[in-house]
Amino acid sequence: MTSRWSFRPPWWAILGTVLGCALTIRLGLWQWHRGLAREALDAQYLSAGAQPPEALRIDSAVPDGADAVLATASGEYDGARQILLDNQVHDRTPGYQVLTPIRLVSGGIALINRGWVPQNPDRRVLPQLPVPAGPVTLSGLWRSLPQPALRLKTDNCAGAAQPWPRIVEYPTSDDLRCLYGADTAAGMLLLAPEAPDGYLREWSQGDRRFPPQRHYGYAAQWFAFAATLLVIFLKLNLKRRP
Repeated sequence: MTSRWSFRPPWWAILGTVLGCALTIRLGLWQWHRGLAREALDAQYLSAGAQPPEALRIDSAVPDGADAVLATASGEYDGARQILLDNQVHDRTPGYQVLTPIRLVSGGIALINRGWVPQNPDRRVLPQLPVPAGPVTLSGLWRSLPQPALRLKTDNCAGAAQPWPRIVEYPTSDDLRCLYGADTAAGMLLLAPEAPDGYLREWSQGDRRFPPQRHYGYAAQWFAFAATLLVIFLKLNLKRRP
């Protein structure tokens, strides 16, 4: 019996569909994992009160994935060498996360995430990022460095003569050691929401402006885009023969 249907898509349609579906599924998984990470951070803050914080050192173990531990850091801010994590959006407003190094009393440098600030319409104008002078003791969640959905090839350590603060794209531990020296911790401390001298911080249980459900909603949208693309591909290329 001869089939009444024909399915012979051109190679470029197959390639475009595969690439489009792969990209949208990857983005959907990224948002899904961000929702899981937010839930994990919320759980960490809820249970942190029952756990004694650990004193942060440059050799402190970095938790895996979205895990985090309550920690304290004592030392002095290095306000002259701050970096701005680029492409951070809050309520559809582009901005940065402010990453400030602290010179630990135990030796070495750790990175403190002090929160989000908006971006100036003129990207050449960078925000003012004052830090308190003298010794400070900070508390927050010690966790791994943030990971992007797609890591573009970039050299965060290029341009040793560039002025500070510097704009970076998701630095790795190697990038931090290149910027600040070999004695630099491999994670970051998310500054506690109630701590002074910080900016907008959304990683606590108390701030629900960006709950895990919103990440899951974005993930569902990306998965729907992938399904729609596949349906269009089939509809355009699956034809009934006369």
